[in-house]
Amino acid sequence: MGFLNRLRGEEPGMLRQIAHLLEGKGAYGEYLTDYALDHGDIPGRYTTFNNVYVPTRGRTTEIDVLMLHERGILVIESKNYSGWIFGSVDQKQWTQVFKGGVKEHFYSPVKQNRSHINALRNHLGLDESAFVSLIVFSERCKLKKVPDNTPELRILQRQHLVREVNRILGVRERMFSDGQMDELEARLAELLKTDEKAGKHIETVKAIKNGELCPWCGAELVRRESEHGVFLGCSTFPKCRYTVDIKEPVAPYE
Repeated sequence: MGFLNRLRGEEPGMLRQIAHLLEGKGAYGEYLTDYALDHGDIPGRYTTFNNVYVPTRGRTTEIDVLMLHERGILVIESKNYSGWIFGSVDQKQWTQVFKGGVKEHFYSPVKQNRSHINALRNHLGLDESAFVSLIVFSERCKLKKVPDNTPELRILQRQHLVREVNRILGVRERMFSDGQMDELEARLAELLKTDEKAGKHIETVKAIKNGELCPWCGAELVRRESEHGVFLGCSTFPKCRYTVDIKEPVAPYE
């Protein structure tokens, strides 16, 4: 992330980084994000969690990093990508462009994190106002055209994470008492990664990639027909409006 981040204590030393690099690109990005939150200068009571498996519709959805703060819950989707990044709020697929014009597509992290928040909100029984969605990209990419920040959604690079978190929290009132924080910490700890939870999550991801489940909400996909052709649609329509042409692969999901 850089010298200034290490100087502020928001980035680990090189030896620690190298050790976590061996875990894979995605896990490495999540580690750096979690480290920045744990070691950054963030006032107030808070606890961070990573690899949180939230039950939804008899399955699970995985949250990369979660920050439970007395002023709200920040749900973080980590994308350790390079290249130029393009995407909008409404697009199902975002685009990653490399040197030479080579393009790759990935499932919208905005929609992906929205499904995470919906699952967690329902599981904890909290109002939507308690949550903020953060999409955190690595410093190796360039955010060329992405949605503007709103009070409910922030899209940023990891080197700006702690500063942005303080901005978010600075305009929010305290939401949780110490007793509520104790209860939420205990409930979230129950959702942390275990071999059994990881196995169930892998099954869910496979079902989504195979076109059996909706990547937005986890409900079953059903075959539908219209004047425009045949497509797969979410079985909870109109609550969830996910659709995909039946001739196309279902959007990748992590």
